[in-house]
Amino acid sequence: MLGYFISILQPVFILIFAFLFFVAVILPILVLLFPHYIQFIFFLNFRRLPNTDYNDISANDVNAVGRSFYIPGKAGKIGVWHMLPRDLSLEYRSKGVHPSDEEMESSLADSKYKIIFYAHGNSFDRTFYHRVELYNVLNNSNYHVICFDYRGYGDSQGTPTEHGIIQDAHTVYSYLKSHSKNNTVIVWGHSMGTGVSCKLVKDLCLAEKPPNGLVLESPFNNLRDAITNHPIFLIFKWMNDFLVDNVIIKPLNSVGLRMESDQRITHISCPILILHAQDDRVLPVKLGRALYKAAKKSDRKVEFREFDSVHNFGHKFICRSPELPEIISQFTKSLEIK
Repeated sequence: MLGYFISILQPVFILIFAFLFFVAVILPILVLLFPHYIQFIFFLNFRRLPNTDYNDISANDVNAVGRSFYIPGKAGKIGVWHMLPRDLSLEYRSKGVHPSDEEMESSLADSKYKIIFYAHGNSFDRTFYHRVELYNVLNNSNYHVICFDYRGYGDSQGTPTEHGIIQDAHTVYSYLKSHSKNNTVIVWGHSMGTGVSCKLVKDLCLAEKPPNGLVLESPFNNLRDAITNHPIFLIFKWMNDFLVDNVIIKPLNSVGLRMESDQRITHISCPILILHAQDDRVLPVKLGRALYKAAKKSDRKVEFREFDSVHNFGHKFICRSPELPEIISQFTKSLEIK
């Protein structure tokens, strides 16, 4: 009987061992030799939902009135959504009409309704459910939301690189600013999008054209700490710091993947709000604390809001906090104080 069970379990153990050997030994070698290709494990843009309709916003559970459109980017078209604030949505629905593209664009200049420019994390695209949950929370709090997909994500053309996705963020942000005039614009990044947002806002600040504020949700401080604290990296614990730096980090840096938010954030001059859940297992809260510490080195307003693990928000669901609308409202009001 024992021999029978051993014969059944043996192939399973072999498969488990083969997988662990690949991840722990072969994968680092592949990173060292082929960093240009292996960097796509960081972007995970190949993870997609089937049969997604990017042009029908309501089919993706967005509550607000909005539109899907494209902006020409350096790598091809960039897919964008613009969702209206609650009051404007109700106004159009009460009339039984849908706003034209021109009306949507002109509404961005109305200072009564402030604007959130959203940069999502890696994996999937702007239609993914937890992102839509956040859009709905923000729209219901009377904010415009502009979100987009980086090159290689969703229906946006091209192949992602750090330089490329930051370039796309600049392109969409420039479109937004061309229509928003002097209205308040808050850049909001989640997860990988915090790395994109930090570089975008750093560039804008150095050009003396900062946004009004920056929100970093579930952020990380730098690429090395993001990788070495990720759950999948537990299997790499046999590697010392020298091997981590020379076999994984430096090869990725050599192809332009850096995500050095803790350095970039010191050049940001606008107010910053950092949101992090204590039970975040993808990017542990200590990385958010480290980024907050780096931000405090320079002279600007920085606020850190930590959500207790009892709420089970994890990495994706701070949007479900009943406190979030008030937190964002207070942050927005503070931007008006000179």
